[in-house]
Amino acid sequence: MTATAGEHAGRPVDAVSVDARLAAALPIDGRTGTVHSVHARVVNLRTPDGLLCCLASDELDDAPRTVLIAAADWGRIGWHRDDPVRFGPALTHAYDGTTVVLAGATPWQPSPADTSALTPDLLRHAAATVERHLLTPAHRTPFEVASADELGRRTTALADAIRGDAATAVTAAAARLVGLGAGLTPSGDDLLTGLAVLAAADGMALGRIRPALAEAVLGHAPLEERTTAVSAATLTEAVAGRARQRIHDLVTALVSTGEAGTAGGVGSGGRSSLVDAVLRVRAIGHTSGADILTGLRLGLTLEADLREANRLAAPTHPKENS
Repeated sequence: MTATAGEHAGRPVDAVSVDARLAAALPIDGRTGTVHSVHARVVNLRTPDGLLCCLASDELDDAPRTVLIAAADWGRIGWHRDDPVRFGPALTHAYDGTTVVLAGATPWQPSPADTSALTPDLLRHAAATVERHLLTPAHRTPFEVASADELGRRTTALADAIRGDAATAVTAAAARLVGLGAGLTPSGDDLLTGLAVLAAADGMALGRIRPALAEAVLGHAPLEERTTAVSAATLTEAVAGRARQRIHDLVTALVSTGEAGTAGGVGSGGRSSLVDAVLRVRAIGHTSGADILTGLRLGLTLEADLREANRLAAPTHPKENS
């Protein structure tokens, strides 16, 4: 007997992995949320409490607020914008009965990395590696050109504020990047994401700017009024030090670079593991990856400056320590 489309859709779909924080925050009382938006490999959901989260094919990597489903099962998620979804022990589509089972999914948390041993020279080497692999789109609209120019000016202002160690200036400069640019995640937001995730890594002197970045993102008007809903969710997680796993993998590759010397270990095709990690981040979206890398490059350069300044300021004579 051949199953109907409805019967096929109604069979359970097992989640492969789930963000551990999301799993703890999802309602399980059977209330109804909605499908917020649908993309090729992602379905964004709005929970009954207003939290934006998503289902994604495991062709993508683990990420905050994300439930991954095996690519082989992805075709069964034929959901559409504004469809109702019931949030219980599983996520159930109200129309076709498709149920995404969370029990048994591997919980995900970003992998930690301790950067404290990285020297200014290694940080600058890493920044140069990122720089070499940034690509400027061949064909840009006048709006994209103007946005890029403005992004450069506002990024310079943010860098100056960070070097000046003025929290209020950092907050003001970072706030001016929120929502800057076009797309699902505007360029200014992507840049802040890269900077914020790097600043959150263990051992970073940039850790001192995290409160100012959080204030810029969360302390003004509601974030979804200043940028897209998807970008608001991404930025909120980024200032908490959480992002797609491949961004954390890049930070881990930085540490490996420091442990192995500037070669950073050999990856596929003879490339260094750092280059492989950079290329994986660059592959995010149309321009998002490059913008995230721009934020990471900025952070690496600033971190090198801060570590040099700290080293110069440290007392070196025994009497200075008494």
